[in-house]
Amino acid sequence: MGIFDPDRHDNLLNIVDLDQLNEYEALGVIRAENYILDLDIDFVFDTRLILDIHVLVFGELYDWAGKWRTQDTNIGILKERVPYAAVEYAEQVNYFKNNITSKDRLIECLSYTHHRYTQIHPFNNGNGRTARLITDLISKTNGYQNIQLYVQDSGNSREIYKAALKAADNFDDSILKNLIADQLRSL
Repeated sequence: MGIFDPDRHDNLLNIVDLDQLNEYEALGVIRAENYILDLDIDFVFDTRLILDIHVLVFGELYDWAGKWRTQDTNIGILKERVPYAAVEYAEQVNYFKNNITSKDRLIECLSYTHHRYTQIHPFNNGNGRTARLITDLISKTNGYQNIQLYVQDSGNSREIYKAALKAADNFDDSILKNLIADQLRSL
């Protein structure tokens, strides 16, 4: 499945097989999904929850798990702004999630939750998986299944997803909202 890159895949378990590393990361996603399922329906969305989810997915493998990004990247805000933006983000998500009164409001909340997280890009790695887990958390606590915004290795769904995020970056979240609305299915 890919080539092992020690700069990107340096890990605490010294795994050098990319397939094995991907399996460990997938197990971390399952751990986080189980954690999400056990949360109370009236949970408080805060930075501690974001950090905890990231640690559940990546903590067994990487020393950067659950730590705000320390490098600037071509994606996301400046590294110095990450902790402050994460607090503002959590407050806004918490407000949105506590004021969902309709399916349209839920779609707004899910769109904001997913898009703003990707804009902040708070961690060195694993941001996409964490964004999807957080989006799924809001979806599930409102009686809906996971939101699958694209299917890996399936046509052009990833390009459509990336175009939706880019449009949202330019203040047009209609494509992202449509992708989410198409995926909303009751539990």
